[in-house]
Amino acid sequence: MKRTALACILMAFSTVCAAETLPVTANAVFSVNGQEFTISRVSTLEQTTISALIQSSSTCKAPCLSPMTAAPNVPTLGELDVIEFLSTQVDSGDGLLIDARLPEDRALGYIPASVNIPAATLAPTNPYRNEILLALGAQHYEGVFSFTDAISLMVYDSGPATQDAAALIVDLLAAGYPPEKIGYYRGGMQVWTTLGLSTTAATR
Repeated sequence: MKRTALACILMAFSTVCAAETLPVTANAVFSVNGQEFTISRVSTLEQTTISALIQSSSTCKAPCLSPMTAAPNVPTLGELDVIEFLSTQVDSGDGLLIDARLPEDRALGYIPASVNIPAATLAPTNPYRNEILLALGAQHYEGVFSFTDAISLMVYDSGPATQDAAALIVDLLAAGYPPEKIGYYRGGMQVWTTLGLSTTAATR
Protein backbone atom coordinates (compact mmCIF):
# COMPACT_ATOMS: atom_id res chain seq x y z
CA MET A 1 0.00 0.00 0.00
CA LYS A 2 2.84 2.41 0.92
CA ARG A 3 4.65 1.66 -2.31
CA THR A 4 1.50 2.31 -4.35
CA ALA A 5 0.88 5.61 -2.54
CA LEU A 6 4.52 6.67 -3.06
CA ALA A 7 4.34 5.79 -6.74
CA CYS A 8 1.22 7.93 -7.10
CA ILE A 9 2.95 10.86 -5.45
CA LEU A 10 5.97 10.51 -7.71
CA MET A 11 3.70 10.36 -10.75
CA ALA A 12 1.76 13.46 -9.62
CA PHE A 13 -1.34 11.46 -8.87
CA SER A 14 -1.87 10.21 -12.39
CA THR A 15 -5.28 8.92 -13.44
CA VAL A 16 -4.07 5.33 -13.30
CA CYS A 17 -2.78 5.59 -9.74
CA ALA A 18 -5.83 7.45 -8.55
CA ALA A 19 -8.04 4.77 -10.04
CA GLU A 20 -6.11 2.07 -8.19
CA THR A 21 -6.47 3.69 -4.78
CA LEU A 22 -9.97 5.21 -4.92
CA PRO A 23 -12.69 3.17 -3.18
CA VAL A 24 -14.59 2.40 -6.36
CA THR A 25 -17.22 -0.28 -5.87
CA ALA A 26 -16.84 -3.40 -7.98
CA ASN A 27 -20.31 -3.03 -9.46
CA ALA A 28 -23.13 -0.52 -9.17
CA VAL A 29 -26.50 -1.93 -10.17
CA PHE A 30 -29.60 0.16 -10.83
CA SER A 31 -32.81 -0.01 -12.86
CA VAL A 32 -34.48 2.42 -15.27
CA ASN A 33 -37.93 1.72 -16.68
CA GLY A 34 -37.63 -1.90 -15.64
CA GLN A 35 -34.25 -2.41 -17.34
CA GLU A 36 -31.27 -3.30 -15.14
CA PHE A 37 -27.91 -1.61 -15.68
CA THR A 38 -24.51 -2.36 -14.17
CA ILE A 39 -21.54 -0.01 -13.94
CA SER A 40 -18.20 -1.78 -13.57
CA ARG A 41 -14.57 -1.21 -14.57
CA VAL A 42 -14.10 -3.83 -17.25
CA SER A 43 -14.35 -1.85 -20.49
CA THR A 44 -11.44 -1.22 -22.83
CA LEU A 45 -11.05 1.69 -25.25
CA GLU A 46 -9.48 1.70 -28.69
CA GLN A 47 -7.11 4.51 -29.65
CA THR A 48 -9.37 5.51 -32.55
CA THR A 49 -12.23 6.09 -30.11
CA ILE A 50 -10.00 8.17 -27.81
CA SER A 51 -9.00 10.32 -30.78
CA ALA A 52 -12.62 10.77 -31.86
CA LEU A 53 -13.68 11.91 -28.39
CA ILE A 54 -11.31 14.90 -28.42
CA GLN A 55 -12.40 16.26 -31.80
CA SER A 56 -14.46 19.43 -32.24
CA SER A 57 -18.02 19.48 -30.96
CA SER A 58 -21.20 21.24 -32.02
CA THR A 59 -20.49 24.12 -29.63
CA CYS A 60 -16.73 24.41 -30.19
CA LYS A 61 -15.54 23.92 -33.77
CA ALA A 62 -11.92 24.73 -33.01
CA PRO A 63 -9.82 22.74 -30.51
CA CYS A 64 -10.87 23.91 -27.08
CA LEU A 65 -11.01 23.02 -23.40
CA SER A 66 -14.17 22.98 -21.31
CA PRO A 67 -14.33 25.17 -18.21
CA MET A 68 -13.76 23.65 -14.79
CA THR A 69 -17.05 25.21 -13.72
CA ALA A 70 -19.91 25.32 -16.20
CA ALA A 71 -21.79 28.05 -14.34
CA PRO A 72 -22.02 29.60 -10.86
CA ASN A 73 -23.58 27.32 -8.21
CA VAL A 74 -23.53 24.28 -10.53
CA PRO A 75 -21.19 21.65 -9.03
CA THR A 76 -18.53 19.97 -11.14
CA LEU A 77 -18.69 16.26 -10.35
CA GLY A 78 -16.60 13.13 -10.80
CA GLU A 79 -17.13 9.51 -11.70
CA LEU A 80 -18.21 8.35 -8.24
CA ASP A 81 -20.79 11.14 -8.21
CA VAL A 82 -22.15 9.95 -11.57
CA ILE A 83 -22.40 6.38 -10.30
CA GLU A 84 -24.17 7.51 -7.13
CA PHE A 85 -26.54 9.71 -9.16
CA LEU A 86 -27.42 6.75 -11.40
CA SER A 87 -27.86 4.39 -8.47
CA THR A 88 -30.09 6.77 -6.51
CA GLN A 89 -31.82 9.56 -8.40
CA VAL A 90 -31.99 7.96 -11.85
CA ASP A 91 -32.95 4.62 -10.32
CA SER A 92 -35.81 6.26 -8.38
CA GLY A 93 -37.00 8.31 -11.36
CA ASP A 94 -36.05 11.60 -9.69
CA GLY A 95 -33.06 12.33 -11.92
CA LEU A 96 -31.87 12.20 -15.50
CA LEU A 97 -28.35 11.78 -16.86
CA ILE A 98 -28.11 13.89 -20.02
CA ASP A 99 -25.69 13.32 -22.90
CA ALA A 100 -25.32 16.76 -24.54
CA ARG A 101 -23.56 15.49 -27.67
CA LEU A 102 -25.02 15.22 -31.16
CA PRO A 103 -26.56 11.82 -32.00
CA GLU A 104 -23.72 11.00 -34.38
CA ASP A 105 -21.18 11.57 -31.60
CA ARG A 106 -23.20 9.36 -29.28
CA ALA A 107 -22.65 6.55 -31.77
CA LEU A 108 -19.19 6.13 -30.18
CA GLY A 109 -20.97 4.83 -27.07
CA TYR A 110 -22.54 6.45 -24.04
CA ILE A 111 -22.94 6.11 -20.28
CA PRO A 112 -25.65 3.52 -19.53
CA ALA A 113 -29.15 4.93 -18.93
CA SER A 114 -28.23 8.40 -20.19
CA VAL A 115 -30.62 10.30 -22.45
CA ASN A 116 -29.50 12.24 -25.50
CA ILE A 117 -30.46 15.93 -25.45
CA PRO A 118 -28.05 17.76 -27.78
CA ALA A 119 -26.89 21.14 -26.52
CA ALA A 120 -28.47 23.04 -29.43
CA THR A 121 -31.97 21.84 -28.51
CA LEU A 122 -31.95 23.95 -25.32
CA ALA A 123 -30.90 27.13 -27.15
CA PRO A 124 -33.47 29.94 -26.87
CA THR A 125 -33.77 29.98 -30.67
CA ASN A 126 -35.06 26.39 -30.80
CA PRO A 127 -38.86 26.52 -31.23
CA TYR A 128 -39.19 23.19 -29.42
CA ARG A 129 -37.17 24.20 -26.37
CA ASN A 130 -40.26 24.73 -24.21
CA GLU A 131 -41.48 21.21 -24.95
CA ILE A 132 -38.17 19.80 -23.73
CA LEU A 133 -38.37 21.85 -20.54
CA LEU A 134 -41.90 20.55 -19.93
CA ALA A 135 -40.63 16.99 -20.45
CA LEU A 136 -38.03 17.67 -17.73
CA GLY A 137 -40.80 18.45 -15.25
CA ALA A 138 -41.17 22.21 -15.66
CA GLN A 139 -44.63 23.76 -15.63
CA HIS A 140 -45.74 26.68 -17.80
CA TYR A 141 -48.22 29.33 -16.61
CA GLU A 142 -49.06 32.35 -18.76
CA GLY A 143 -45.65 32.51 -20.36
CA VAL A 144 -43.71 31.86 -17.16
CA PHE A 145 -41.96 28.61 -16.27
CA SER A 146 -42.03 27.06 -12.81
CA PHE A 147 -39.29 24.52 -12.05
CA THR A 148 -40.50 23.49 -8.60
CA ASP A 149 -41.22 19.94 -9.77
CA ALA A 150 -38.42 19.72 -12.34
CA ILE A 151 -36.19 16.67 -12.01
CA SER A 152 -32.50 16.72 -11.07
CA LEU A 153 -30.08 16.62 -14.00
CA MET A 154 -26.47 15.64 -14.51
CA VAL A 155 -24.99 16.70 -17.86
CA TYR A 156 -21.95 15.38 -19.73
CA ASP A 157 -20.46 15.39 -23.22
CA SER A 158 -17.34 13.98 -24.90
CA GLY A 159 -15.07 15.33 -22.18
CA PRO A 160 -12.64 18.12 -21.28
CA ALA A 161 -11.91 18.98 -24.93
CA THR A 162 -15.53 19.89 -25.75
CA GLN A 163 -18.11 22.35 -24.46
CA ASP A 164 -21.53 20.88 -25.28
CA ALA A 165 -22.41 20.12 -21.64
CA ALA A 166 -21.41 23.59 -20.45
CA ALA A 167 -23.42 25.24 -23.24
CA LEU A 168 -26.51 23.18 -22.41
CA ILE A 169 -26.21 24.05 -18.72
CA VAL A 170 -25.92 27.77 -19.47
CA ASP A 171 -29.10 27.61 -21.58
CA LEU A 172 -30.92 25.64 -18.88
CA LEU A 173 -30.07 28.33 -16.35
CA ALA A 174 -31.11 31.09 -18.74
CA ALA A 175 -34.51 29.39 -19.03
CA GLY A 176 -34.83 29.46 -15.24
CA TYR A 177 -33.76 25.93 -14.32
CA PRO A 178 -32.50 25.95 -10.70
CA PRO A 179 -28.71 25.48 -10.44
CA GLU A 180 -29.18 23.23 -7.39
CA LYS A 181 -30.94 20.74 -9.68
CA ILE A 182 -28.04 20.55 -12.16
CA GLY A 183 -24.70 18.75 -11.98
CA TYR A 184 -21.80 18.94 -14.45
CA TYR A 185 -19.70 15.87 -15.21
CA ARG A 186 -16.73 17.53 -16.92
CA GLY A 187 -14.77 14.31 -17.50
CA GLY A 188 -17.39 13.09 -19.95
CA MET A 189 -16.93 10.09 -22.17
CA GLN A 190 -13.19 10.61 -22.55
CA VAL A 191 -12.41 10.18 -18.86
CA TRP A 192 -15.25 7.70 -18.22
CA THR A 193 -14.03 5.29 -20.88
CA THR A 194 -10.33 5.80 -20.11
CA LEU A 195 -11.07 4.57 -16.59
CA GLY A 196 -12.66 1.44 -18.07
CA LEU A 197 -16.17 2.21 -16.80
CA SER A 198 -19.11 0.54 -18.50
CA THR A 199 -20.54 2.05 -21.67
CA THR A 200 -23.48 1.21 -23.88
CA ALA A 201 -23.02 0.87 -27.63
CA ALA A 202 -25.37 2.92 -29.77
CA THR A 203 -27.81 0.97 -31.94
CA ARG A 204 -28.05 1.84 -35.59
